[in-house]
Amino acid sequence: MADLDEPDRGDAARHGQRRLAAIARAASSVADAGSLRVTLDEVAREAAQAENIAAVQILLVEGGTLRVVGNAGSIDGEGFPERLEQCRRRGAQPMFAEAFRTARPVVAAHRKRTLMADPAWEPLHEAMGGSDWDSLVAVPLTVRKRVLGVLNAYYAPGAVPDAEAVEFLDAMADLAAMAVDSADLLARSRRDAAASERARIARDLHDSAVQHVFSMRLQASALSEQVDTAGDPQLVRAVADELAGLAEHALADLRGLVLQLHPADLVELGLAGAVERHAESVAAAAGLEVDVDADLPDPDLLPAEMQEDLFRIVQEALHNVFRHAAATRAVVRVRVQDDAGRAHVAVDVDDDGVGTGGRAPRPGAFGLVSMRERAQRWGGTTAAGDGPTGFRVRVRVPVPTVVHGLD
Repeated sequence: MADLDEPDRGDAARHGQRRLAAIARAASSVADAGSLRVTLDEVAREAAQAENIAAVQILLVEGGTLRVVGNAGSIDGEGFPERLEQCRRRGAQPMFAEAFRTARPVVAAHRKRTLMADPAWEPLHEAMGGSDWDSLVAVPLTVRKRVLGVLNAYYAPGAVPDAEAVEFLDAMADLAAMAVDSADLLARSRRDAAASERARIARDLHDSAVQHVFSMRLQASALSEQVDTAGDPQLVRAVADELAGLAEHALADLRGLVLQLHPADLVELGLAGAVERHAESVAAAAGLEVDVDADLPDPDLLPAEMQEDLFRIVQEALHNVFRHAAATRAVVRVRVQDDAGRAHVAVDVDDDGVGTGGRAPRPGAFGLVSMRERAQRWGGTTAAGDGPTGFRVRVRVPVPTVVHGLD
């Protein structure tokens, strides 16, 4: 007779098969490359169904802003970030913040009991108290050693998340991170690709990444079939390894395409270095003296997309100096400064050219529309007009605030 204190081996095996099947189905959903929200909702749903989990949230941190991007179960994600911020201001310490900061899973037994007894969590008591859960596991979403967000799993009462459960959630978090990373790469490609490059990129995607993703779907289907029929564990592992390899190849192909579209100097040197190198190339090509004063004490505070927009603004402003100003010298300043109690990136480009003679520049002239749109994307402002000696472009963009406790 089996020892009643030991878990039934047959139940454990079936539980392991459910986990493998959930990973396979979630991987297939990621490979479909549809809507990111739909994909992450599916990853959350598969995780919840495979375990004794009441709810799963997938949280993403972008530019200091927290968003619920995937949800399954009985915890309402509507307004969750705002209510969480209210709790934080009352002194609450979110467990997921530790997982985000340390890039390691965090297990909090009987977390609901602690949360509901703490007045600091009152803004979330209704949402969290209405769900039947007990313990919490927070697992970071990590890509290339960079934490994108956190997967929160709210375990039902009586369920004890062990090491295997955390390992399973870690695998699901990796799939969620892959989906976010792929969506980001594709978004950059779509935004930055020039019309003349789109046909070539489509061919490259079809010949490389799309073929790999198609193979991923086939392998995921094969994996599901093996699990459902209690197939050979070694064969299941081999198919799973093949699926992981295909995913890595697909991501490598996508990253390669993005690097072709993303300014190489920006990737290699950061914003300050890229501005300096571009200024050198303009000076050499145009016979123009260009001085650069770039002071960014912590450039990692700026999202990569913001750095690219600021670089494009400088690029456009110097292009205008070369084309329209009849100038002999330009000065570019990029720095972080305090403005109305908040840190801003200040970009100023001055020249000693002819200016506008006191007339306001035409709204659509001098590339001002492009510069204004790039600044407004980040809540910034743009001003252009005559300066002390010629023409001046002034851009102010607020530095994104970092979510408290996540840094």
